[in-house]
Amino acid sequence: MRVTIRRGLAAIAIAAAGITGLAPSAAPQPSIYHPVITPCSHLFRTPLEPPRPGTAVYWSPFGTSDIACYDDGTGIRHRYQRDPSGTWHDMNELAPGQWFYVIYGSTVPNQATWA
Repeated sequence: MRVTIRRGLAAIAIAAAGITGLAPSAAPQPSIYHPVITPCSHLFRTPLEPPRPGTAVYWSPFGTSDIACYDDGTGIRHRYQRDPSGTWHDMNELAPGQWFYVIYGSTVPNQATWA
């Protein structure tokens, strides 16, 4: 009887350890209150560069440097580019695969944490 109880307790302990191992990590997901910004210059190319798979054309006076993807947890990814003076500019897709630089500056990415 004692052997059966010990085996039962051991099985419960092993099952509990397995369930704990499957638990999701405690890393916060992006939300409107805690947005996350990640570098994503690799997703774009200038109109003068040869086409690369998985890239879109970006028309900007600053090339494709300092582009960041902004995730606020809403499912819509926003993209911004930082100019040499440090001001963020929104990027708009006016045609499929054709992104354009917005002249006006933005402070939205300053409210996010870098991933």
